[in-house]
Amino acid sequence: MAFFDLLRMIGHLLCGHVRLYQCYTAVNWRTCEACLSWHGRIVADPRDFPAHDGCAHEVLAFPIWRLGEHRRKGERMKAKAAEELNRRGKWRTATELLQKDPASALSLFEEAAKTDVYLEEVEKLAEEKAAWLRENAEVRAALREIFLRGWRGKFTKERYERQPELARTAQEQFGLARIRELFP
Repeated sequence: MAFFDLLRMIGHLLCGHVRLYQCYTAVNWRTCEACLSWHGRIVADPRDFPAHDGCAHEVLAFPIWRLGEHRRKGERMKAKAAEELNRRGKWRTATELLQKDPASALSLFEEAAKTDVYLEEVEKLAEEKAAWLRENAEVRAALREIFLRGWRGKFTKERYERQPELARTAQEQFGLARIRELFP
């Protein structure tokens, strides 16, 4: 146990806290930035977490003596939330640049897709840029390959290993077919 964790535990115990609370937020494309900022945070009173509807989150209690473990987990959780915020920024910028600077946009889409690909965002992009993409077959093909690579890659991540094999395969195949349909 780290010395500073021990000091923190003593401080909490002196304040009468025998349990602490950690916020778990769904890290995905639709979770708001405010909720992502709370992902992994630890507080002494669960009412300290802001009430926010619309985003999936949970506040779980843990005993004070597990503070070090939960702090380390919280750091990983915060990094995951920051990664998602970074991905969103790249996606937004790439979408704005697509018609003005396709090469830069493709590079940003590639970086964003390494973190995650969400079909809802891909569908929205295809719809918003449909006319321009019809006229720019090379860019359309490049986007298709970027999104297909990113979609395949997401199913190699640990969180998908817990899904039943048939469900995971069906979800992956559906997404691949949908991307091909959107970017023929």
